[in-house]
Amino acid sequence: MKTGFRILILIMVFFSCKDEGIFDLSPSERNAKHISELRKELINAPYGWSVTYFPRTDSLLFTNVNELITLPKGIFDEKYKYGYGGHCFLMRFSDNGVVQAVADYTEQSLQEVRQSEFEVSQNTFTQLSFTTYNYLHSLVNDRFTGSSDFLYTGKDIDGNLIFKTSSYTEPAREYIVFTKLKSDESWQEDIRKSYDNKLFFEKMKNPQLSIRKADRVYFRSDMRMNATYSTDGNTKQPLEVYQRYRLFLAVDYFAPRGWLGNKVRGLGSGYVGTADGLTFRPGIRYSETYTFYDFRREGERFVCELVKVFDPYSKTMRWVSRYLAPEGEKTGVIAEIRDEI
Repeated sequence: MKTGFRILILIMVFFSCKDEGIFDLSPSERNAKHISELRKELINAPYGWSVTYFPRTDSLLFTNVNELITLPKGIFDEKYKYGYGGHCFLMRFSDNGVVQAVADYTEQSLQEVRQSEFEVSQNTFTQLSFTTYNYLHSLVNDRFTGSSDFLYTGKDIDGNLIFKTSSYTEPAREYIVFTKLKSDESWQEDIRKSYDNKLFFEKMKNPQLSIRKADRVYFRSDMRMNATYSTDGNTKQPLEVYQRYRLFLAVDYFAPRGWLGNKVRGLGSGYVGTADGLTFRPGIRYSETYTFYDFRREGERFVCELVKVFDPYSKTMRWVSRYLAPEGEKTGVIAEIRDEI
């Protein structure tokens, strides 16, 4: 009994000392510490960062595979609004407050490095601000609702830096991840691969999605999407390309002859090109478990095979793409996108 009591006292003393170390710092000193830590993290990445930014996601849009959609004219018209996808940037931060960036917008933006200034400050969150114009600012408008002020929330299980903005109070409305580049060659190669994979996907004439496990098919899209162009005069690109959003429709009920309406089911998500293939956010969601985020390009198709891995942070099992966790437990659940022309 005495031994147990002594152990309890030692534990209390240990945590008391630990807490005293934290509260020895004044509020201004704690703020300075947080600023210094994030700034050091950003700068001490010799090859730079790959930044994935989805400024406007909707986790409820086209995520209910059982919801029937009526197409009054037999086609998907503009009254069913598309969502928005993501963008890829490479950034290199310097100690003098300058950040260099390239973007996946065009062939020119892949190669033309733009310099701007950044600051790290502290309020409720540690904040990274891009204070002068760079590629990111083209998303800061009413349509894409982007922001040039990122609030740091911590690291994920893979050591990536996770940010959010003050634009939303609800969860899952945006996605901002900084991934450290691994080599000097990545600066040129990763953004080129990301752009090429995005372009390959967008040039598919009839991309269709299938979700299966062995011989059982859960979902298979079969409706060719007609291009819908923006009506605001800002672009000649189809909306699904301009907004980087893809919707896959499966005809559920063919209308009788003479009536043009059709009943369809749909799954959709915003996307961005990656060095390996495509990333979808909020994900192609067939069910709470079967949500497909990261697709690897395999020749002429994109594939996401789900495996189960244990997340030590949440103490739960996560379902992720096999190519990201090759040691994961196989499930046999596969989503595949291919051009059915």
